[in-house]
Amino acid sequence: MPTLIHVIFLLYSVIFSASLAHAESATTLNKLHVKKVLLVIAMDSEAKPIISTLNLHKVDHSFSKLPMQSYRGKYNKLDILLIMNGMDPINHVQNVGTQAATLSTYVGAEYFHPDLIISIGTAGGVEQNGTKLRDIYVSQKIYFYDRRLAIKGYHEYALGGYQSVSLSPLDKKIGLKPGIVCSGDSFDDNQTDYNMFIKENCSAIDMEAAGVAWVSMLMQTPMFAMKGITNFVKGNNIHEQYQKNLPIVTSALADKLRELLKNLSW
Repeated sequence: MPTLIHVIFLLYSVIFSASLAHAESATTLNKLHVKKVLLVIAMDSEAKPIISTLNLHKVDHSFSKLPMQSYRGKYNKLDILLIMNGMDPINHVQNVGTQAATLSTYVGAEYFHPDLIISIGTAGGVEQNGTKLRDIYVSQKIYFYDRRLAIKGYHEYALGGYQSVSLSPLDKKIGLKPGIVCSGDSFDDNQTDYNMFIKENCSAIDMEAAGVAWVSMLMQTPMFAMKGITNFVKGNNIHEQYQKNLPIVTSALADKLRELLKNLSW
């Protein structure tokens, strides 16, 4: 009959083996053979500096009359496709949120068949978690922050918790910060959502990355999010922070992306 020590040792071995297997199964960027990169972006203010920096050209494609717009080009031997959510035909505002990002990612992936998908754009930051304005984050994991289903299985499904491609050690080389990205479809001062930011140690709060991550998971395509912090999610001058930092952060995102793509060339 096994002793307590034997049982403890067996449990420890199982847990250690499972952790090791999980660590070994994590995808790292330097192990991928990347030739085609899909960039998924919500708004044209986020896309314009990237289009200019990478010298991308508009693609004449209707995408079955959907509002998505795309730009394509070559950069350091990589084939790049940038897809934007486009305009809402009823309210005449830009399509934002996880719903639009989900559709853009699927349309872009089906048309382009990328080796890597990047959700890129601006985000709010959680100052209590150590985020600083103008930081550029790359995701380690991506959650939905406003989907609450208190049923076993559905609770985990609602949260998402999608694992991102690891950029280490490249992230440090080009000045990117690894962190948790949390996405949702509301940008108001909601204490329940804020509690989620603290619980999951979210660094960047956006409206698209989790939708992109979900489609990427289903299509078994490696992805990560790259988010620049324009403002904090709590405070009295959020809009002023956003307006002041938007051009600075979008320009920095374009520069960091270019540097990243230089290191992806094969």
